Amino acid sequence: MTQAQALLVMRGGKNVFLTGPPGSGKSYVIEQFVSLSSKESKKVALTATTGIAANLLGGVTIHSWSGMGLTGLQQSAILARLIDNPSAVSRIRTANILIIDEISMFSADQLDRLNLILKTVRVDPRTFGGLQVIVSGDFFQLPPVGDDTTQYAFSSKSWRELNFEVCYLSEQYRQTDDRLYEVLRALRDRSFSKNHLGYLLERQLPHVNVGNKEVTMLLTHNSDVNRLNMLRLDQIKEPQHLYTGCFSGAPEAVDGLTKSVLAPLDLRLKVGARVMFVANEPSRGFVNGTQGKVINFKSGLPVVLTDDGLSIKVEARSWTFIQDNQVLAKFEQLPLKLAWAITIHKCQGMSLDNALIDLRRSFTYGMGYVALSRLKSYEGLYLLGINTRSLLLDPVVYKFDATLRRAPAGLTLHQKNSSIISRENDAKALLRAGLSKRLINLTTALSLRQIETLKKQLLNE
Repeated sequence: MTQAQALLVMRGGKNVFLTGPPGSGKSYVIEQFVSLSSKESKKVALTATTGIAANLLGGVTIHSWSGMGLTGLQQSAILARLIDNPSAVSRIRTANILIIDEISMFSADQLDRLNLILKTVRVDPRTFGGLQVIVSGDFFQLPPVGDDTTQYAFSSKSWRELNFEVCYLSEQYRQTDDRLYEVLRALRDRSFSKNHLGYLLERQLPHVNVGNKEVTMLLTHNSDVNRLNMLRLDQIKEPQHLYTGCFSGAPEAVDGLTKSVLAPLDLRLKVGARVMFVANEPSRGFVNGTQGKVINFKSGLPVVLTDDGLSIKVEARSWTFIQDNQVLAKFEQLPLKLAWAITIHKCQGMSLDNALIDLRRSFTYGMGYVALSRLKSYEGLYLLGINTRSLLLDPVVYKFDATLRRAPAGLTLHQKNSSIISRENDAKALLRAGLSKRLINLTTALSLRQIETLKKQLLNE
């Protein structure tokens, strides 16, 4: 399914599970859907299952929005706390659409609990209190945090009640190299072979040489990341500059914001430090995951030369925790972190030009898949090693994914019977929906001239 087709299904008002391989544009589709829904004065609750994902999406965590929290309180305690919070009750009751991103990291128990909360607070016995629910994610990526009995969200009673239309995106926008895409596809469809393993081993040191290229290491354990970054910083014989972030706001909100922001409270930098941007500001030349090196300090602020050759004087920015149009907490810091190494868990959602990946201590399903899928090309892959678990994906997810592939796309009967919805029809539908010509161009790959012609046709109909 194309991005344009998914947008049309989502705008039909049904519950939707938006999925597809990494790089297929799930976040982009959500962004466009939220924009269109806002124009129609619909109240959209934009949430994600982790603070990092919520921050990248520009939303809040589902735990915060719903009042569930992360503490594992009993249902009655959560509801009692919500009743004493009029603003929380108001935002839940007035919402029209609930979006939950990175659904793979939400457990079955959490989804059932959320369903009961929304039914109770909205005083509506329908599933999720009658909200249109859109969940997005890829269950082949990192699973819910918990013990061995923790179940995926799709095994819950609430998932069955939601009766999702499946929008399985099929186009690829991240990997530009057929060999890397072939490996990832083989992992997903269980056709991974010795040939695919050979592709990976060809990129293992010492068969390839990193040379003088600065590449970020992706590691499985946070302790290894911190130790390596500080070791590399200490090896630089230059003056150190310390930047301490500043938090303000209510303690609970500050705690939630702390978990969602990738920028450290204390950031130590030197000329020559390898860094990564942890915020999206395309107008200034960087997005989350942009890498570079500190080359100077001007007026007390670091100047970073990105790997693309752009020189950026980095200024502090603020991250906010907002509920009901009120800023409950704020964090100010430079949007940077040391980037000789980062954890695979925290790189989820990033796009990297290159990386040195160490999978020798992989401990859960999906780690190798997530790490490899961050890369834009096969040539950007440098491998330190793998273990027997690093390339395994959960058999339960394989079975579930097979049912998704067999399920009919959430299209009308006429559309199902046609071989494919033409991009022209997609574009016309999106024009009627109010999407700009530039965004339709990005979504359907039609030229602006073609879209203008279609717009004139619509005016004459």
